[in-house]
Amino acid sequence: MTSEPHSSHGGPIAAGLAGDSRSESSTIESPRPTIMPFVMVAGLSLAAAGLAFESVLFLATGAVIFLVGLVGWIGQLLPGRGHVHLEATEPLPEPVTPAPGTVEQLTAGMPGYRAQLPTKIHPISSGVWGGVVGGLVMPIPALAYGLLSAHHSIWYPINLLAGMVLPGVGAMNLDGFHASLLVAAVVIHVVMSLAIGLMLGVLLPTLPPVPKSLAWGGLLMPLLWSAATFVLMGVVNPLMGRHVEWPWFIASQFVFGVGAAAVVARGRKFGLILSGILGGAAGGVLMAVPALLWGLCTGNGVWYPVNLLAGLVVPGMPAEGADLRQFHAEWFVPALLIHGGLSAVFGLAYALALPRLRPIPGPYVWGALLLPLLWTGVSYGLMGVVNPTLQAGVEWPWFIASQFVFGLAAAAVVVRSEKIVVPPAGSGPEVRP
Repeated sequence: MTSEPHSSHGGPIAAGLAGDSRSESSTIESPRPTIMPFVMVAGLSLAAAGLAFESVLFLATGAVIFLVGLVGWIGQLLPGRGHVHLEATEPLPEPVTPAPGTVEQLTAGMPGYRAQLPTKIHPISSGVWGGVVGGLVMPIPALAYGLLSAHHSIWYPINLLAGMVLPGVGAMNLDGFHASLLVAAVVIHVVMSLAIGLMLGVLLPTLPPVPKSLAWGGLLMPLLWSAATFVLMGVVNPLMGRHVEWPWFIASQFVFGVGAAAVVARGRKFGLILSGILGGAAGGVLMAVPALLWGLCTGNGVWYPVNLLAGLVVPGMPAEGADLRQFHAEWFVPALLIHGGLSAVFGLAYALALPRLRPIPGPYVWGALLLPLLWTGVSYGLMGVVNPTLQAGVEWPWFIASQFVFGLAAAAVVVRSEKIVVPPAGSGPEVRP
């Protein structure tokens, strides 16, 4: 007489198949809780911060924390350590008794047989063509910046692009032609365009649609506020623009747009005017967070971005001997008035314009938002490591505008491409007579 096989829960497998109930004292095998993945992420973040800020202490500490988390997580995979048996608080449900032949099964040739979702997708080649088209139109604003800026040279943005990977470029004459820098810039541009275009072709069909309020808030607000600030500072205090870290500045405007859009969308019951003012106030509070974080992370202090904001309307800043990192009452009041006034104006204008704006297709939103953030982040990080001094020579608003053009063009190509049908997942199980 042979004994019945038993599961790790102590109940017989054969009894489960026959429909017998399990005992109330059965245990459930579950993965053992562990904090090690969070430890690894914390260590990796510290190490990345060490690379960005050139801090050996952060880099070493992050590497040690990462290794501790990795070793601890691997240790959970050892025999007898990866799982725990928990007592069931309630009786386990009765196993389902199979009843063959009661449900109609799909067979080959029937609609939906072994179908994969989505049933139609854009081909991967559409992403490649999107990268090609985006790479062709993206240099237009970049070269226009080179001609319209004080450099008056199309080679300046090209040489800056080469500075992402080639050290020592900052010591060269960036306004002139350099064959080696041209080759490096072309290789970087082609590789990045094809890689990000291919990524768009794969990701765009899978990304969810973006609500109209968030789409316009995340696009319209950063563009309007950054453009107004760039123009005003260029007229009132041209030299102050050199002190502004535009990627951080535009990130603040993005936070403002999303925050204001969320409040306006939820506050329609208060009316357009009041919801717009409330949205502007909420966005104004939120946008100050990344700005102040930038001041702290760069060692300039919280008053540095506040004083830069005052430079929009106060001519002659900074005065001789004045330190932008210190508190100045005569600058704080104008900065506070500018911030509150612009927040209310932009929030109100957004609330009044939103009902008249059409929804933006999801792929265009993701292309115009995802691409500038991704490409700018990669370029900013690489240049900060390879050529920190050259990083200050980049006009980041123009740079981000180029990525915006790339994202829209690439998304348009992907969306307009003809979809292909996804074949069924395999031929299915063999049908036995």
